[in-house]
Amino acid sequence: MLKFLLSRPAWASLCLTVVTTLLTVFATVFLTVEGDVAQALKGTSKAFLAHSELEAKFGAPSKDEIFFVRAKDFGDPKTFAALEDLVLGFQLADSTKAVLSIFTLPNTEGVGLSYLAGTEMSALPPDKRLDSLLEVSPLAQFLISPDRSAVLLTVIQDLSATAQDRILELEHEIAAADPALTVKFVGLAALQREISAALVTDQLIITPAAGLLCIAIALFLFRSWRAALVCAIPSILGLGWTLGVIAALGLPITPFMAIVPTLIIILGIADSVHVFHAVMNHAKETDTKSAVAIGLRETMPAVILAALTTALAFFCLVFVGSPTITDLALVGPIGMALTTLAVFFAMPPAILLLYGRKPLAKAQPLKFRSLTTIALALLSRNRAVSFFAFISFGVLLVVQTQTVIGYRPMDHVPRGGEFRKTLADLNAVLPGSDVNFAILNAADPLPGASVEDHEMLSRAGKALYGTEAGIYYSQDEGRTDSAIYRRFESEDGSVFALPVIRPLDRTWVEVLATAEQMRDALLEVGIDDARIAGYSLMSSVELPIVVRELRVAFYVAVTLVTVLAAVLLRSIRISLLSLVPNLIPILGVEAWLVLTDRPLTVTGALAFTIAFGIAVDDTIHLLNRLRLERKRGAPIDRKAIELALRAVTAPIMITSLVLLAGFTVTAFSQLPSVSVFGQLTAAAMALALIADIFLFPSLLCWGGIGAPTK
Repeated sequence: MLKFLLSRPAWASLCLTVVTTLLTVFATVFLTVEGDVAQALKGTSKAFLAHSELEAKFGAPSKDEIFFVRAKDFGDPKTFAALEDLVLGFQLADSTKAVLSIFTLPNTEGVGLSYLAGTEMSALPPDKRLDSLLEVSPLAQFLISPDRSAVLLTVIQDLSATAQDRILELEHEIAAADPALTVKFVGLAALQREISAALVTDQLIITPAAGLLCIAIALFLFRSWRAALVCAIPSILGLGWTLGVIAALGLPITPFMAIVPTLIIILGIADSVHVFHAVMNHAKETDTKSAVAIGLRETMPAVILAALTTALAFFCLVFVGSPTITDLALVGPIGMALTTLAVFFAMPPAILLLYGRKPLAKAQPLKFRSLTTIALALLSRNRAVSFFAFISFGVLLVVQTQTVIGYRPMDHVPRGGEFRKTLADLNAVLPGSDVNFAILNAADPLPGASVEDHEMLSRAGKALYGTEAGIYYSQDEGRTDSAIYRRFESEDGSVFALPVIRPLDRTWVEVLATAEQMRDALLEVGIDDARIAGYSLMSSVELPIVVRELRVAFYVAVTLVTVLAAVLLRSIRISLLSLVPNLIPILGVEAWLVLTDRPLTVTGALAFTIAFGIAVDDTIHLLNRLRLERKRGAPIDRKAIELALRAVTAPIMITSLVLLAGFTVTAFSQLPSVSVFGQLTAAAMALALIADIFLFPSLLCWGGIGAPTK
């Protein structure tokens, strides 16, 4: 195959271009996005089971469309009438099943008209009616602000209609609303749509920007546009192939899967740098074709092993058992394999076609001689450096035990978007838009609230809302026509669900505290079988479970990579010594989380697992250079380590700068979770560079290790 690539570079390039174009077009047409973070959950906790019960028996409340409506004063007759028209428009939409609003709050008898439509209320002006509603109804506090400038509307939709049709109908009604009203989407459904939009934006902007910056770095370091382009082509091909495979498998781009395209671009360029650097060195002594062949033979084993360790780190995510993360565990290795193939197949024809008769040997990349000088000086003091490395490793291990596992909800709220601003405005005047439900068993299974049910619900209302009024349910036989009743009483009449609304941007600790407060309050009034349910509560309980299992996956990855290195390098001592430079970057970043009092989230746990797989790469390339020294018959001693260090310092520095540049670009992602992943990984790469150049050679020398056997 290599002979064909070298002898027919034009034909090889044509074939690669056709395959890449077809797969990229296929991905463009069929690739989808999914903004629901809950897809990462396993579903093993009581909170998950309670949420599942809520969704099944109450018509999927997490799919409700919630609107934040502002006006100068809804007590003004014209503004009040405009709000009525908006609610009526929503109600008459084909896909709407019901609208929950201040107009659907029940009267104190629980029968007949709503409170605002009662006989006595109808005779009063709107401002008096709304003030009275706020005074007597326990649910009014969630739906209208005390100054009457903001209301919350919940539209329950027929989910059999397509999502696009449902949104278009609602947007049509918003466009037709009185200009005095400001109507904004808010709530989980809107958040998930904004996350999906941010994922698309990232793939269109962040991923290309990361690639362009990496190319710019390569251009600066190699001082040749041809070299930069040669290093970029494999990553472009690898990305196109991977996206095509993702689309063919029917997998969506999720907030966790979003890291894969950027990762492929960055690692593809980094691998190409190692290959091209070797080719340039040999071009000084032979022709271009021979230099390409020799360079590939020398570096591809290390490139393959580096890709294998990264793929293995991805694959270990399968032990988590989370649906979305399992998809990532599948796609990651596929992406690494395809990118490695792209490096092998694309670089030979790219070098031959781009350089042609240009003297490849004249390319003069930066040598980083001062860095090499420092590394060699430290190598001469290998005992002291090794002692420092082991002490640092031990201290970081101790600090790592203080890591707090948690969940940061705002990591998944796009920055700079309309949703975040609307959320802040809403929280300033209303309790929030995130709903927790207290699920209560009915006293009897018959539809409608019995006398016993009514008494139980009154106690629950007092516990949750602090009022004797409670929640009013009809004591007549049969179901009531109230939308509120239909929403909070299951179809089979076996359970009720009472809502408590809080801010959507609470911390996970606050979410858990709210649930505990609700549970305790119900226990105080004799209700001991209540289940507290809600999307945010489920996420706050389940995602830390996922983090703990990601920690297990990380330890599995460390173990497997260590065993793999011992087998492939035929040296247990090398494998064990390499743990120090490979784990120090991860432990160092985790120590920073501890010292800054930040929890380890799903994003951080993913970053550490994958960063470990990448951090091994530089170690592998240094050991590969020692392998080549042994292959030439040179004794493996300190001199051999010095020669290897001189040979790999420049390419390791170049690839590290490429990795840092690429991951740093993700800081500009609209999704904080993607940004956090990039920042943590970039920090780990910076520490990996220091550990591999300044610490690992001394550890090898101190340990009496030269290189693996042939």
